[in-house]
Amino acid sequence: MFATLGDRWTRLMAPLLLAALAAPGSLQANPEMADSISPYLRLHVDDPVQWRAWDPALLEMAKEEQRPLLISSGYYSCYYCHVMQEESFRDEGIAERLNEHFIPVKVDREVDGALDSYLLEFQRATAGSAGWPLNVVVTPDGHALTGVVYAPREQFAEFLDGITRRLETDYDQLADLARRGSEELTQRLREGEEPLSESRAGRLPQVLWDRLEREADDLQGGFGSSTKFPHAPYLHAMLEAEQAGVAPDWVAEFLQITLDEMAHSGLRDVLGGGFFRYSESPDWNEPHFEVMLEDQAQLALVYLRAGDHFGRGDWVELGLENLDFVKRDMALREDETGDRAQTAEDGFRGFASSLSAVDEEGREGGAYLWPEADLEAALADHDHPDLVRAWFGMEGSAVFELGYLPRRGAGVEALAERFDLDEAAVREHVAAGREALIRAREARGLPRDEKVLTGAHGLLLSALAEGVQHDERFREAGTAVSAWLREAASDPEELPALMGLPAEQAGTATLNDYAFVARGLRDWKAATGEGEQAPALALLEVAWERFRDDDGFRSEPEPPLPGMISQRFHPAVHRPSPTTLIFRLSEAWAGASETVDAAFAKYDLRPGRAIENDPEHHARLILWLQERD
Repeated sequence: MFATLGDRWTRLMAPLLLAALAAPGSLQANPEMADSISPYLRLHVDDPVQWRAWDPALLEMAKEEQRPLLISSGYYSCYYCHVMQEESFRDEGIAERLNEHFIPVKVDREVDGALDSYLLEFQRATAGSAGWPLNVVVTPDGHALTGVVYAPREQFAEFLDGITRRLETDYDQLADLARRGSEELTQRLREGEEPLSESRAGRLPQVLWDRLEREADDLQGGFGSSTKFPHAPYLHAMLEAEQAGVAPDWVAEFLQITLDEMAHSGLRDVLGGGFFRYSESPDWNEPHFEVMLEDQAQLALVYLRAGDHFGRGDWVELGLENLDFVKRDMALREDETGDRAQTAEDGFRGFASSLSAVDEEGREGGAYLWPEADLEAALADHDHPDLVRAWFGMEGSAVFELGYLPRRGAGVEALAERFDLDEAAVREHVAAGREALIRAREARGLPRDEKVLTGAHGLLLSALAEGVQHDERFREAGTAVSAWLREAASDPEELPALMGLPAEQAGTATLNDYAFVARGLRDWKAATGEGEQAPALALLEVAWERFRDDDGFRSEPEPPLPGMISQRFHPAVHRPSPTTLIFRLSEAWAGASETVDAAFAKYDLRPGRAIENDPEHHARLILWLQERD
């Protein structure tokens, strides 16, 4: 049932040896990784694991060689992705197992998002939870068999050995098990789409609020009692309900607690102004230092709108600082984007998709944490270094091994009294100290993922549209992003997944990309009057025509695995639901497009059982349906 080791060695190594003979310099273990547009894949160029970049054609290769795929999905800024690479993927014993018994495939979840989402859904359904790095065994027929997230080297070796033994003795049985498991998952998703009765559908708002209240931490904010993500889509939906006057009484206080706790804790880079992706502690003070562009865009929008609604000028300033952080620390420069990169017509290069959790020395949080010596050096020329330290809470013993993490410390009034200064002088000293610390931090360097994600720039444009209504300093950035997105969408049928790359490398946009860009262009025009409605409307038309079938919307035009089915309603967990955005845009633009009007009128908007089971994942949809009724 399996090819011999000698045959495999010949097939796998011959192309690599030929490439080495044809090219000058030393042999790279994974030349396919070296040529990737993904910095995450390029990290694995010297792994002894013989990685392949994802390509649906690999399924044919798997059938020919009678070996399953081991698809390993992650992303550049992911801390545990770096850890697993160091512990396992650079280990000769792990590499031998993977190279002999599997076709190892590396996936950047930001490039192949639909594939990653499907594998995550499989892992959640079979293991109860999922995350990154995500490692899933897929049969040559394209059915997921089993998976594991981060595991230490010995546990990962046991996982590989266990599945290899089963494959060698029960290959046909396991292949059939994977096929039936895929069919059962598909059936479960289909059953979740079955419409609820009118009475049950009418109770969905109450089901939603009950679930959110049960999950809400009313002491430290956020949801859950251990690892915490901001879940910006949940917060946005709750804020919209509060603005519309349909939220329960507890929501206003919960939002204020959550936004205050996130703003002043370790989740926020209070020095630079950005937000880390999540915290491993319920008090938000143990971040993993991953910084994602899509998170900055969504949280800036929430803080700006919440600041307006609650009359909190400090939240408005925080949202604007967040956008300043993106402009300063995530803007791409010419020396970062490579020879293949293309710019917008005005030379704009876009923003990095993420900043790594580890610094150039491989230390988690190394770019953000301050050892005593570094702190003293950075503030050596400041008149009141102790004042700056007190403002940023960098006094006493450091919580992290590498040093202090700046966070909210003493306030202006307390510092004025302590240092015998007036409050204006305190603010001046704090501003000067912040600038000195930022200069010192910039000199450290921070690895960045230079991919220019089309969809994330759509999310960012919505935030910039909100920002420019508070301060004109965001007009230039918003105009540049808007112009480049309109340029990328000039042929709506060919919207790329990545901007700034030749068409053959830019990839095909997903449903997320179409929805996020259409909404971003709409928001920018509404805020500034710049641009035309036509490009956004054309994207909406293509979304309806290309991604919709009789069962709902596909995540991408041609899903590569058989279990990647269409769904009527896509969830919103860490980013907005593309289907909910499409519905709301279609309603807002009623009468502007016959194509959109006809498709929207025929679409079955009756909520299904899956929405009742996970109402928080569909919060904005539930509230929108309530508003329509």
